[in-house]
Amino acid sequence: MTRLLSAFLVLVAAPAFAQESITDYVSKLDYFSINFSGQPKIEETTYPDEYRLAPLPARVYTADQGRNHYKVTVVDYRDVPKMHATRNAKCIHDAGADNPKLTPQQRRDLIGDTCQDETVKDIRGAMMWATWNIIQRAAKVTYLAHYNVDVIEGHEVHTINPDESRTYAAIHMYENRLYIIETVVPKNAPAANWFQISLRMLDESYKPVRYQYSGLMMYSNGYPKPPLAAQGR
Repeated sequence: MTRLLSAFLVLVAAPAFAQESITDYVSKLDYFSINFSGQPKIEETTYPDEYRLAPLPARVYTADQGRNHYKVTVVDYRDVPKMHATRNAKCIHDAGADNPKLTPQQRRDLIGDTCQDETVKDIRGAMMWATWNIIQRAAKVTYLAHYNVDVIEGHEVHTINPDESRTYAAIHMYENRLYIIETVVPKNAPAANWFQISLRMLDESYKPVRYQYSGLMMYSNGYPKPPLAAQGR
């Protein structure tokens, strides 16, 4: 999605926000920026992990404009490898497989498949887990696709909710943080995809990060990064 189209969509949506000015909100806590109307409410919370670790730390940013509801949830996955390592060590100990006198085969026989390290599946599957959570609460899914913002891969999902409102969501994983962008609009209201389009990931200096395509390569969390696009656009 081009910046020009993004700007156009914001301008088209502008009449709905006549009472409030849209600003490019910057989160220095979670390294992203997005267009909010005024300052969002920020709540410290937790997010359930797919592999039943302790709930993960998260922050939720919300704002309402008229009957539309805008929400960004950021889930911190950076400690997940340590959490899995701790659980695996306990699993091995509880199975009695940490006895140094045991042979490798004896350890394998004791552990079986019960103490597998699920770190990679947990982090690599975070976007799918978040997408599934959105789908589960919907009455109907109307759109589901691979998506990207600034060549950072993600998922896009649109749903009709039980109360007939509609959710437009995008999910991204960047630097082991999960970003869930959601807009909920009333029945028959115009779509509000401009919110997800305005998302930017930020570097350590809080500057927007944009990658460029290199063949089929795009930013995929945990994989080698594609080249950066020219900045200052």
